[in-house]
Amino acid sequence: MKKIKLKINNIKCDSCVLLIEDRLKDKEGIVKIKVSAESGNAIIFFDEEKINENEIIKDIESVNNFKAVVIEDNNTDEATEQILEKSDSQESIVVSENAPFIFSRPVIVIAVSFIIMLVFMFIQGNKFSLINSTSIENQQETQKQQPQALADNQQLPSAEIVKSDKPILEAYIVSNCPFGLQMQRVLADVIKNAPLARENIKVRYMGTVSNGKITSMHGDKEAQENLKQICIRDEQNNKYWDYVSCYMKKGDTQGCLDSTGINITKLDSCVSDSKKGLAYAEQDFVLNRKYSIKGSPTLIMGGAKVSEFNFGGRTSEALKTVICSGFNKEPGFCSTKLTTVSAKSSFSETY
Repeated sequence: MKKIKLKINNIKCDSCVLLIEDRLKDKEGIVKIKVSAESGNAIIFFDEEKINENEIIKDIESVNNFKAVVIEDNNTDEATEQILEKSDSQESIVVSENAPFIFSRPVIVIAVSFIIMLVFMFIQGNKFSLINSTSIENQQETQKQQPQALADNQQLPSAEIVKSDKPILEAYIVSNCPFGLQMQRVLADVIKNAPLARENIKVRYMGTVSNGKITSMHGDKEAQENLKQICIRDEQNNKYWDYVSCYMKKGDTQGCLDSTGINITKLDSCVSDSKKGLAYAEQDFVLNRKYSIKGSPTLIMGGAKVSEFNFGGRTSEALKTVICSGFNKEPGFCSTKLTTVSAKSSFSETY
């Protein structure tokens, strides 16, 4: 196993770290990766027989507008080392199936403390019995009440959603955010399995227009992709979900434009004409400010923020339920049972 230390430029937020780690963690040959959002430094352990340094750097730079360079061991900042040490103290690495199990220092400390506590409680005799009995009774009572509490929590959000004949669920995202991609993946699956729901879903984008140029939280590459998706949404809407369903697999803009039959001339005109592309984008950004949108994704339903986690998380069934909660009279697709499995975040070939 070999270790490489890198300096990754243009990391601006924790989402960037997740984006990089998510891309590399399942790649063959990668044993462990930790990235510091604060410094931009990364430590990667890898099997050099399966992957080399150049391939790792190439993969990182393909994620977004990142640049990665190798740094010497003695140039790695203390914060990055602490992140790795903290991770190593909380998880074990299996070297082989027959390797002996070794307790880490924190586990030993906890175990010794627990034994001392048991000895003390045993000495106390009746006090221990009383405490134990009371604890069991309280636990049983909590378990009895829990199903009702969960049911109440699940029903309350839907009761508060403003209902209408044609509700629109708006999902605010940025195109390269791991969780924005996850939300688009869920919504695409809803539309695939309940096509009529398409009329009740709209994806909007986060950002600003500054000095005649669109900006986004993860840099210019993402901003330009946002603008393309906005133009496709507003001028070639029948191709929008085909395009984003392709893009969310690998982030291959040109390949997806070609394979989904996007009118490139029309798209280029929209992107370059500030009265079109930037004007469409500004409509989204005005609503960003109105609703104080801060994170990707954020859901708006009936003029108010809605949390998908009150309905079951980022699953097709949960998002369908959010939409159906906004109808005065539920349409037929609301009875269609969709998957309750959470969609994958970041770029992925599968749901």
